[in-house]
Amino acid sequence: MEKLTTIVKGTIAYLVHVCNGKVVYQIQTENHLYQLEVDSTQEEWETTYLEPSFKSITLMRWIRKGMENNDGTFIKLK
Repeated sequence: MEKLTTIVKGTIAYLVHVCNGKVVYQIQTENHLYQLEVDSTQEEWETTYLEPSFKSITLMRWIRKGMENNDGTFIKLK
C-alpha cells in the first residue's frame, strides 16, 4: 500500500455504490486502485452532502482511519 500522501495527492475519489448506509468510493493512483467504505449513518455524516466524486484529500480523514485501524474500510483492490 502506498503512503497516505501519495494516495490523496491529485487524485479523485469516485462514488461506486451505496448500500445499507455504506458509501463506497474508489481512488485510482498511478500504481494502485483503492476502495474506501464510509458509514453514512454516523453522526458526523448527518449534515454532509454525498457527491459523485470528491478530491481524495477531502476524504483523507477516513482514508487514514481505515489505514490505521486495518478494519477493511480502506483496501487495495489492485
